[in-house]
Amino acid sequence: MARTNEIIDKILFHVLSAGLASLVGICFVQVLARYMLNASFSWAEEVSILLMVWATWGGACLAVKRGSHLRILILVDRVKPKNRLILHLALNCLTIPFLVVIAITSRTIISGMANMTLFSLPGVPMNVMYISVPVGCVLMIYYVFRSMVSDWKTFCAQTRKEG
Repeated sequence: MARTNEIIDKILFHVLSAGLASLVGICFVQVLARYMLNASFSWAEEVSILLMVWATWGGACLAVKRGSHLRILILVDRVKPKNRLILHLALNCLTIPFLVVIAITSRTIISGMANMTLFSLPGVPMNVMYISVPVGCVLMIYYVFRSMVSDWKTFCAQTRKEG
């Protein structure tokens, strides 16, 4: 399982890196075209937005993996390490249903955009952008679950040491 986790992590990291590099490249070329050639690409803005949305979800997944996603630490910093693990497990148990609800309700938006395409790229469906929501939620659930397994193992090891 560790090998599978490592492969998924590397794929996500490299896809995210390629997406962000493409985003920077497209924006750079767009600026050069506007100011040096007095022309612009009609597709650059929509593709940049598309890449940014996917990169945001991918970055959020990596942040969950690293344990650096946005959180409020007022309570967490004030409890003992063993209770911190319990709190972390409880919060992650609440996170999973929240992400499931977001992923399921995103179907409404995706189905509403079924017949729409990007304005500058009529062959690309608008859903390409909105499918990032359930995909990102599923990946976040995967990383939250991995965090929970790790926290549970740490909790059990601490309980054995104390007992």
